[in-house]
Amino acid sequence: MDGEQTAPTLNPGKYDDAVLGFRNHWYPAMLSTEIAEEQIVARTLLGEDILFKRVDGVVYAVADRCLHRGFKFSTKPECFTRNTITCWLHAFTYNLRNGELVAIPSAPDSRLIGKRALHAYPIREVNGMVFTFVGDLNPPPPLDDDVPPGFLDPDWYTVPAIDVLSDCNWRLAADSGFDPNHIFIHKDDAFLAALDRPFPIANRIRHGDSFHEIEERTGDGPKGLIDALGKAEPVFEFEFECDGEKGRMASKIPPNEMAHLAYGSIEGSIWLPGVLKVAPWPVLGMAHYEWYVPVNEKQHRYFIAWSKPTTDASEKAAFHDEVINKWKPLGFDDFNATDLVANLGVEQGMEGQPYRSAENLYEGDGYTLVWRRLASKYNRGLQTRRGAKAASTGECL
Repeated sequence: MDGEQTAPTLNPGKYDDAVLGFRNHWYPAMLSTEIAEEQIVARTLLGEDILFKRVDGVVYAVADRCLHRGFKFSTKPECFTRNTITCWLHAFTYNLRNGELVAIPSAPDSRLIGKRALHAYPIREVNGMVFTFVGDLNPPPPLDDDVPPGFLDPDWYTVPAIDVLSDCNWRLAADSGFDPNHIFIHKDDAFLAALDRPFPIANRIRHGDSFHEIEERTGDGPKGLIDALGKAEPVFEFEFECDGEKGRMASKIPPNEMAHLAYGSIEGSIWLPGVLKVAPWPVLGMAHYEWYVPVNEKQHRYFIAWSKPTTDASEKAAFHDEVINKWKPLGFDDFNATDLVANLGVEQGMEGQPYRSAENLYEGDGYTLVWRRLASKYNRGLQTRRGAKAASTGECL
């Protein structure tokens, strides 16, 4: 069964090859509200099928695959005690807390009982989200190393509200999320009109070297990049000419002095293994987080959480209602959902081609390139499809 292990040698993988994400990192699997007491939830993360169950308030997770013949527990889950999962096919029974094989009705004295175990996934439930460690490190690194700075700050209250399945590879979403000029797609969003908020259609980085002011965070703690948008020139209107005909692109809401000041204060950042932070956003005094969690080669789970600084119980309750009733429908349905449409279009446009082979990069892609280089340098390894190896401690019984 799983026990103390020698830490594997970590070889960072190239971003171009990270089809299923980076191994040995923490990823959100679901919102806390999506798994009630004694409820079983099946999720696929990084190509691995995982079974989750909450017992006495604590969430546990094991490989969703019986060691005997590979039957997927979630196809027809059976629990004869709260702490166990029994395979419907031959009744092999496992302890959900650590994956240990505890009973076989047809061979109650089997030498395998107590000596074999499903892979058990470390869990951290925090800020209303269930984080899962997908990897081999035992013990795993701190969760703090895989979330943006500030996310675990006890003086900030976080309300996660979005968990949707998105039909594109996670890297397309991560590249787009940190791309300061993808904002062009949002120019018609109802979100901007509802808040009467001017929003640029593009950004021009000033001061010569476009990217020297991006900060690279190294050493202990999370690894990520912080953009230089505070020093960028927001473009609210652009005119061009082709074959004697003039074209004009513009924000639908005219800019004003306050719009420039507010936009200049926004700081975007992206962190391994693939999480974006934007603050202040969507309004002053709030922070926005979004995760791109690999599911398979062409899908990822897209999570969004919003937070604000408060420790007061009544303010927390009011902010929770504000997120659910305002920012969830307005901030996602009328704004971030546009990103899902755009990312799917890129996925479809690159169909059948190796990652990035269809790209023709330009001067404005510096942010994306720096993110890809940093992710390639500091990740803890590539995730690959491992089948039984990922699900158990032995190849056969």
